[in-house]
Amino acid sequence: MRMPLPERYVLRHRGSGRYLSVNDQNQQIEAIESPESAWTFHSHEGAVTHALWIGEVHGQTPDVVKML
Repeated sequence: MRMPLPERYVLRHRGSGRYLSVNDQNQQIEAIESPESAWTFHSHEGAVTHALWIGEVHGQTPDVVKML
């Protein structure tokens, strides 16, 4: 029996279409090209919560994108 794949969500910057990631060295949020290297969330609720927090701080809420 096949097990369903776990859900996976990333955040995408609305203006540039790039994906958000956390820089390993300085822990700042940065935009990158690859969704595979983006900051990953395993629940829709967690991704939406972080998107809203980012919107409060940076003035623009990123899109939540479900990875298939």
